[in-house]
Amino acid sequence: MAKIVGILGGMGPMSTADLMRMVTEKTPVMHEREHLRMLIDSRPQIPDRPAALLGTGPSPVPMLQESARLLEAWGADLIAIPCNTAHGFLSDVQAAVGIEVLDMIGIVGREISRMFPDGAPIGLLSTTAAQKLRIFHDRMPQFNLVVPEASVQEELVAGAILQVKLEDAVEEPRRKLLEAIESLEPAPLAVIAGCTEVELAFQGAGGPVPIFRPMDLLAEEIVTRAWREV
Repeated sequence: MAKIVGILGGMGPMSTADLMRMVTEKTPVMHEREHLRMLIDSRPQIPDRPAALLGTGPSPVPMLQESARLLEAWGADLIAIPCNTAHGFLSDVQAAVGIEVLDMIGIVGREISRMFPDGAPIGLLSTTAAQKLRIFHDRMPQFNLVVPEASVQEELVAGAILQVKLEDAVEEPRRKLLEAIESLEPAPLAVIAGCTEVELAFQGAGGPVPIFRPMDLLAEEIVTRAWREV
C-alpha cells in the first residue's frame, strides 16, 4: 500500500501547491485512484525563517513542530517541507514526530555528487540568511559552493525572491537570477536553486549551466519513497 505523504507548507503557499502538482505529475499511474494521498497543512502564518535564523525575528519552531505533529496525527507516514530555509530547523521538526521528515537539502547534495566530483564549484542562489548561516555549505562540504557578492545578492537574488513571493512573477525575477549567475566567481559547473521562489522563477526554463531544483528533486524522492518502494 502506498504511503501517506504529509506536506508541511505555506512557506510560501505557491511553493506548497507546486510541490503537490509536481508529485502528481511524476507519479506514473494508470488511473487517478492510484495517486498518492497527500495531507497538507499550508500555514503562511509561520514566522519568517530568514529573520529567525538571523536573530531578528521570532522562532518558527513552535508552529513548525505543531504542524508536523498535526500531519502525523492525521496519518502521514512521512513529511516533506517545500522550503529550503526552513531546513535550518529540520532537526527541531524531526524531534517533534516519530515519522521521517525528508531532508530536501541532503537529497540535493546526493544528486550533485552523482554528477560532479568533490571540490567542484557549484553556484548557490538562496536567501541571504541561508548563506550567512551556511545551511547549504555545512551540508555539502565536499563542494565549493559559490555565492554572489553582497550587492548582487541583495539587489538581484533577494529582489527576485521577493518579487516572486509578492507578485507571482517569473520573467523579471529570472532575468535578475541569470545576471546573478553570470557574476559568480569562479564560474560554477552547476547552480542550486536554493530557494523555492528561485526554483519557481526557473520553472520551464534553463540557465547557462545545469540547475539543481531542490523541490523538483524532493517531489521525485516522495514518489520513490511513497509510491515506487511500497
